Amino acid sequence: MPDIMANFSTPTTPSQTMDQDDLAQAILDLENGLVEPIEDLQLAYQLAHHVKPVIDRMPTPGAVDDISLDSLAPEATLGDSEDRTRRQRRAIKKMPQLDDPMPEMETLSIEDKARWILMERFISLEQHEEILGLQFNDSEREAHLQDLDQLLGILFSLPRVAKHLAAANIPGLQKIFASSILLFRHPTLHVDGQQPCNLETLRLAYPDFFYKRLKTPNWYEAQDFYTDRIEHPHWALCDFDYLNCTLRRPERKLTGYARQWSLPSPHVRQKSVLEGIYDRIISGEALQEHLFEQNCNACTATRYKNRGRGPLRMVYIVQKDQKIAIHGKNGLPHWKTSKRLWPGVFPSVTTKESQRAEAPSI
Repeated sequence: MPDIMANFSTPTTPSQTMDQDDLAQAILDLENGLVEPIEDLQLAYQLAHHVKPVIDRMPTPGAVDDISLDSLAPEATLGDSEDRTRRQRRAIKKMPQLDDPMPEMETLSIEDKARWILMERFISLEQHEEILGLQFNDSEREAHLQDLDQLLGILFSLPRVAKHLAAANIPGLQKIFASSILLFRHPTLHVDGQQPCNLETLRLAYPDFFYKRLKTPNWYEAQDFYTDRIEHPHWALCDFDYLNCTLRRPERKLTGYARQWSLPSPHVRQKSVLEGIYDRIISGEALQEHLFEQNCNACTATRYKNRGRGPLRMVYIVQKDQKIAIHGKNGLPHWKTSKRLWPGVFPSVTTKESQRAEAPSI
């Protein structure tokens, strides 16, 4: 008996980091019904570790065909674990060394409050004017600052944020927002005169962010969303660490994100393709750093129909070496060994009033 049990013992190095790509592919194969023996004991052990909570929640044995892994995956999934680890690394990396004395928050202007907490990742109205080629008049500036104050009020009322505010713990606040950028979305920009801000004008104004135009138009140029514009000016707090959607759809990941922040769900939004690209351009121009350029197929809220027929397809974004590519797919763009990009979603937090800013995609 001891000799038999030895053959089924747990790998001797459970803490050893295995090939994450192999584990992801094994999970996807399992979800797609490609069931084959796994000879690698370490891989089999790790896979069993990840699917055990799912199996425990099945109502009856053998019900795998009727229940998807995505719908049963618990909160502590592979993606969630990665999200937390990535956030911890980012927070450690971004923590600043402050030489100035801590100010009293109530004495600061609206923009200075945001600047002290987010530092250079607060993109000011002046920076947006320079990037977009605009000039706000006094009444516009006042309205935009009031909108900023409203969003900050929502963020400052969150329990874990309010605790640090009460203690005047600015380093603690900076740590909370270490993977966030605060920017302003505006419906116009200046390209040979003032133009609506849409994908077409963004490609004309910022060609360095896009691949070279082809003689044959790209598929998305024929879609309605190509000329959809940002309808209303609004501020958005954007997380540049994506939520991994390998086992859960973006909608469910965003619901969990809202719960984690103690935010009502309407405040947490999945970006449209226009918002996703706009945010990458603004942050890239302001910081000279491409925060959203990660190993991710960024799933957006924008949908379209292929040639106006068939089911709705998802639009997703990939960025590499600054260049942004726009793709469409029926369903989620899963990780592949040939293209190692995780399906993910970049959350953004806005005020309820700014929900009007999302133009219809169809």
